[in-house]
Amino acid sequence: MKSWSPVFYEQMALASSAFAFSWSRWNADCGEKRQIVRAAENMTDEPVDEDVWKNYSCESRKSYALKCTDDDDEVSDEKIEGTQFHPDLFHCLKETASTEALAVLGRTSYGFVDTVSTWLFATKVLTFS
Repeated sequence: MKSWSPVFYEQMALASSAFAFSWSRWNADCGEKRQIVRAAENMTDEPVDEDVWKNYSCESRKSYALKCTDDDDEVSDEKIEGTQFHPDLFHCLKETASTEALAVLGRTSYGFVDTVSTWLFATKVLTFS
């Protein structure tokens, strides 16, 4: 498991009230210092449409939205035009979040974030991606 996984779990928990997360097929090509995660704004009980997912490159001190998708023939480190580098996944996701998603994130209780964080730490989902 990557040594910075606990920080990454916390970032996922903070955003989980407004975002869905998924495994990216590009993780096998990442190495130990980076994780590529798929995320999509989703505040419903419905599955996320395939065309809504975005890939995010996450390192211990830098996260950014990737231009490549899981449907591309090869992975690219090119970031989406007009987006910024961020110190963590949570702020990276907030950059392109809708007003509604930002409101949901702002109203998310500590108990919810703590529960999701506990679940992520207990299941160690990054170990299997």
